[in-house]
Amino acid sequence: MQKTVRVPLLSELFGEIPFGRTILALYDPDAQYTALLTNIAADFLRAGGDLLYTVSSRPSGEIRQQFDMLGANVSEYESSDKAVVFDAYSAQMGISSAEKYQSEAMNLNELSIIMGKSAPQWPAGTLVITESFSNLAFNQENVFAKFSRKAVGIWRNQGTIMIAGLANGLHPPEFYQEMKLISDAVLEMKLVEHGGEFINTIRGRSMKGQNTDSRVRKVIFDKNMKATLQLLKS
Repeated sequence: MQKTVRVPLLSELFGEIPFGRTILALYDPDAQYTALLTNIAADFLRAGGDLLYTVSSRPSGEIRQQFDMLGANVSEYESSDKAVVFDAYSAQMGISSAEKYQSEAMNLNELSIIMGKSAPQWPAGTLVITESFSNLAFNQENVFAKFSRKAVGIWRNQGTIMIAGLANGLHPPEFYQEMKLISDAVLEMKLVEHGGEFINTIRGRSMKGQNTDSRVRKVIFDKNMKATLQLLKS
């Protein structure tokens, strides 16, 4: 029988998620997408899971602060080899990084080498999050699609659960379609106007081989940016 795991927040949409699945997260650039990912990661660690988190769209210090606000000291999980924060942002911005694990240059060749070396070190059921691949894929979508097929194959063979983000509206429509075909599930996060205000919404579009609750939910953040989901009333 295939092993599954509950992934916080996402399992409200997809149910328990089988090992080896890849979830494509399509997000509006102005939505609170990275805050949602931090919630998922922090709760997953607290539940005893292993985490590899690639920071690609903000300084790594921001995610560490958000972990602290959520009551999860990621440094403690790193010290027990339960978590790694990998900085792929600083190299893009040409700034120095204090992270132990970081990329020297954000390119597909380097990422392929890093994945090949690091994947065997992670047990099945590990949550592998890459905030966004859009900066890397922009204007080289065909090459990136080939890279993605290899990446998905590596992590799927390892039995990990991968969340990979792409920003809406930055790439050709056919690229999004190809990425959906590569992935096992599609998640959407949007910033929409509802009842005279702008709100963050989340929706599970599909999960291959199992039922998906595709109803739209509002993402509510409290003062510490703790996220909860609430069915959106029409």
